[in-house]
Amino acid sequence: MFSEVRQAILPVALRNLKRRGDLERAGLLVESLAKHWRDSKPFELLIVTPAVDVAAVREGLPRLPKIEITVKAESDFFPRFSSFYLMTSWYRQQLVKLAVPATLGFGGFLTLDSDVCCVGDFDSRTFVHEGRALSRWEPKRHHDWWQQAADLVGTPYDPTTHGLSVTPNILHGDLTRQVLEFFRLGVIDPKLALAFRVLRKIGVIPWTEYSLYTSVAERRGNLFDYHIHWDPCYFHDTQLFSEHSSVWAITDFERLTKLPRGTDPRGKFIIVQSHARIPLEQVRDYCLSFAA
Repeated sequence: MFSEVRQAILPVALRNLKRRGDLERAGLLVESLAKHWRDSKPFELLIVTPAVDVAAVREGLPRLPKIEITVKAESDFFPRFSSFYLMTSWYRQQLVKLAVPATLGFGGFLTLDSDVCCVGDFDSRTFVHEGRALSRWEPKRHHDWWQQAADLVGTPYDPTTHGLSVTPNILHGDLTRQVLEFFRLGVIDPKLALAFRVLRKIGVIPWTEYSLYTSVAERRGNLFDYHIHWDPCYFHDTQLFSEHSSVWAITDFERLTKLPRGTDPRGKFIIVQSHARIPLEQVRDYCLSFAA
């Protein structure tokens, strides 16, 4: 079960000079975490990146006292000639979020992307209530990947139910290990077995790490041993994510920046979409304007 959440995983892939903005965004995420982390022990941020990007990521991120950053290469977890490297970056990042915490024995952890910023104070117990996590949910009827994941796992699909939503979210290493074991093929490493299964089905079975995580836990009957049911999560005073304060397009940004500084963001994390093409300094001013 959950005892605390003080770890997070962040996949970063620069790939070429046009992706340098991802590194700058990741730096802003680190800065925002340092501003809002309220615990006596450091927040542990694991960054997983292609081997070619490791040096640039290590050198390009701020080092702040409250945040303990570890940068690892994808090749530390996936053999260099495995099917993992034949997948697009979207699938690779999803597999990283499932496989790496399972391999390293994580307990409760946050999943993050470089478009995410922290805008509210939290500590290791903020998202944990009686051993279960206040995670982020979504109605299954909103995305095709829920029925596809249910078919893949062999669980009934019910569009009236909800599943764990996309990044940022809170997962547990026990249940990520459960996903890998579910897709194990004999003696083959379960990470590689899942990568092989995904590669065979790309273009046929859309999925997210969260739909597999939810569906396997539903089949095993232990989803709500680890996660508080969606109904109380939607209405709880503590919200992991704020749709209200997130920025999906330039029009959102223009509207939100007109609000008084220090306005309650209604959640601890937001997304500022990089595709909105907002200059980083303006994004930084917005994200760090929320009161500590």
